[in-house]
Amino acid sequence: MARSRSVCNPTSPEGCWIRYQLDVRNITLETVAKKACRHITLVSKVIRGERKSEKVEAALADILGYPTFKHLWAAAFINAERKAV
Repeated sequence: MARSRSVCNPTSPEGCWIRYQLDVRNITLETVAKKACRHITLVSKVIRGERKSEKVEAALADILGYPTFKHLWAAAFINAERKAV
């Protein structure tokens, strides 16, 4: 069964960019959840900016190739700003 592309509904443009990066790499939220040993709902909430979780943030950064979640969020912020201009 083919995986459908996610509909971007984060509360921030940064979350939308992170979700896009996961999609282009064919990484599911389930993959992130398994790596963080957390529930998929929490992963979604972290990406949308509704919750904080060090384990989910670390898993996202690692999977997407950033040293920390702060670096990932900064890259998302910069890229989201470029699209807005």
